[in-house]
Amino acid sequence: MYFNRLHKVICASPELVLLLANPYDYQMVNPLEKYIFVPFNGEMRIQLLLLTFLFLCLSIGLLKAQKTDTIIHTNGNVLTGEIKKLNYGVVNFKMTGMGTIKFKQKNIAGIKSTKNFEIRTSDGSNYFGSLDTSWRENTVKLMISNGVLLKEVDDLTELYPIKKNFWLRTSGAIDLGFDFSKGSDIAKLDVAGNLTYRKRHSDIRLEFSDNTTYQGDSLNASKSDVDFSYQRHIKNRWYIQGNLGLNSNSELGLRLRTYLTLSALKDLVHNHVNRLYVAVGPTANKEWSYGDEDPITNFEGMVIAKYHLYKFTDPEITITSDLGAYPSFTVAGRWRVNFNAEAKVEVIKDFYVGLRFYNTYDSKPIAADASTSDWGVVTTVGYSFH
Repeated sequence: MYFNRLHKVICASPELVLLLANPYDYQMVNPLEKYIFVPFNGEMRIQLLLLTFLFLCLSIGLLKAQKTDTIIHTNGNVLTGEIKKLNYGVVNFKMTGMGTIKFKQKNIAGIKSTKNFEIRTSDGSNYFGSLDTSWRENTVKLMISNGVLLKEVDDLTELYPIKKNFWLRTSGAIDLGFDFSKGSDIAKLDVAGNLTYRKRHSDIRLEFSDNTTYQGDSLNASKSDVDFSYQRHIKNRWYIQGNLGLNSNSELGLRLRTYLTLSALKDLVHNHVNRLYVAVGPTANKEWSYGDEDPITNFEGMVIAKYHLYKFTDPEITITSDLGAYPSFTVAGRWRVNFNAEAKVEVIKDFYVGLRFYNTYDSKPIAADASTSDWGVVTTVGYSFH
């Protein structure tokens, strides 16, 4: 005798499954009177497993495909989809059937999402939380851990969803350039790229570039740079940053330079179109020349200014530049200066053409007979993701 309130499936034998006919009957019953016998062979087991697996896959797919973010347009339209990011005054919004669209931030009247975001505002503050609409047009509620903040939509300078997947936390770009002249038998190959991994309050970034010139069958000149950096937001517009990397430049007689840098960084301007920041700090490096000179260790100061301009036009235009000065503390009168400028124009979604200029100066290069400067112009095609 059994209480059938246990409400579970009981196997009487390998060939039978017993199902409760009335699972909510509390009275003592004869087991054989209250069960229905259903045949269950091996083929049915396989079919049931396949159907269960298919159902689970479809359920997971539907859950992942849910786009529950809502943006209210200034014209009154309500858009439902997924916020991919918001920066430089432009929101990337993925909609079912339309893919990812872009529109200006000034056209947003309200935002609602239950997902967690990293939110950066025009005063340099950093928040983590979800978003909700407000009773006032062109404002948004920041639902953060210690309360609710009311902000103007225009005050949001960056908005990134917090992803658990490693790949979705990354963004980057790859550029390729190639030039060849038959008359001089000179070929130039340029490869450059970057990869950024976003964490709470911090970014990890890898940048690299290699510019090589070939004449005939021989290597004529080369310039390579690799930089690995960690940047952490401290308060308002302040950050700390550490850099570890290497340089090589045959024109300057530099076979290899390894360096380590620690700097304080501050945003001077960060809005929907521009970003300008400066970094100041000490750096230590070790250099090897192509000649017979012994390797030397240097301690230098560092002052860098970086500028980024983004124009949401048709086509989209991005301009970046940086200027860095490195006065030496160990070699009297030695200065190093690096300048880079690049313009990119998007031709189709995520693909662009670019023009890059670089100039490197060293007042006292490690090799006595080396040039004091190296510069070049490179045309590229590239792809960016996330």
